[in-house]
Formats: sequence, structure tokens, C-alpha cells
Amino acid sequence: MFDEYVLIQKVLAALLVGYLLGSIPFARTAARLRGVDIFTTGSHMAGTANVFWNIGRWTGTLVFVGDVAKGSAAVVIAGLLEVPEPLILLVGGAAIFGHWMSVFARFRGGDGMAPLMGVTLAMAPVLALLGIAAGFAIILLLSHRSLRSSWGIICCFGVMLTLSLYYQVDRGLVLGLVSLASLVLIRSTLVRRRRTRRAGAGVALPLSAIDPEPDLGPPAPESP
Repeated sequence: MFDEYVLIQKVLAALLVGYLLGSIPFARTAARLRGVDIFTTGSHMAGTANVFWNIGRWTGTLVFVGDVAKGSAAVVIAGLLEVPEPLILLVGGAAIFGHWMSVFARFRGGDGMAPLMGVTLAMAPVLALLGIAAGFAIILLLSHRSLRSSWGIICCFGVMLTLSLYYQVDRGLVLGLVSLASLVLIRSTLVRRRRTRRAGAGVALPLSAIDPEPDLGPPAPESP
């Protein structure tokens, strides 16, 4: 009974730490340092892509590293607290939720793709590296198309799932990560669809007519 109580405490602590780490608003802070309100710029989301395309390439890269790191850190801390692996997925989900609804940014945030990468790297590093490499290749091929990030995520986790099933390794873990990725993609689509409806004065547009990545364009130049 005592051991179960201690485990519950560890899980709750890990979930709280994961959420707070995910809430760190790297994108908003980086944009503010450049004199920009990230929530009124580009896609209006505090994420790597919006910073990269509308603030600057190097700034966006730094934000990406920070957002990936907070997802990985949440998983590492949960491991140090000896949280069981299936529950560590929940901690990773808490970090992504914190990125979505940051307590430090009035419960606003980004789409959660970079923290998702961090969680995936920390939990299944070898498969993640192979999947991320494939995902980035797709993003580069579709660099001037809408849906590029979404297709990159789909490719990344598709490769991971295929390798996991083929070699019979980490199947349960990868399926859990695929579930997290699906939530990120669904939430991202719904948020952007809602924003498009508002921009259209309440007139709903068909999903095929929505550009889910309106920040598409040439990267902003860096200041000297």
C-alpha cells in the first residue's frame, strides 16, 4: 500500500514537472526579444515554424532546440523518478499539453510538434532518429507546400511504426508514441480550422480549402 502511494506521488510530481517544462514559452520569449508579438504574427502560434518563417532562421532553430529539449527533459526526469514506462508516456503528454496551453503565456502556445520530437527521442532514440530523418526529408521536399510539417510527422511516425513491427521491437512503446503524434496532428488541424472560421466571419470552409500552415513564405532575415 505504501509503495503504491509513493508511486502515485512520483507520477503526479512527474506530470506536474512535465507540464511546467512544456509550458516554458521559448517561442514567445525569443519573439519578444526581437520586438515581435508571436501571437499576432504569421500563424499566431508560439511554435518553431512561426518563429523560423517570420522572426528569423537562427532564432527559430534555437526555439526548436529548446522545445525539443523540454520534451526530452520531461521524460528523463520521469525516468529518474522511476515512473513506469507506460506512465512516462503520460508525462510526455503533459509536456505537450503544457506547450499547447502554457501557464506562462495565458494558456496559449504552439502545435506541440517539437516537444513531441523531444519525447520520442528520449523514449525510443534509435527509431526516433531514423523516423525524424525521414520526416525532415519530406519537409524539405515539401518546403513550399502547405501541410509540410504534418506530412513530416506522418512520415516520421510511419517509419518508426513500420520498423518496430518489422523487427518486433518496442511495439507497445511506438504505438503509444504514434497515439501522441495523432493527438498533436488532430489538435493542430482543429485549432487552425477554428481560426480560419473566425477569419471568415463565421463561415466554415471545407477542410481541403484550409492552409494549415499560413506562415508559409520566405524566412525572415536575421539581424546582423
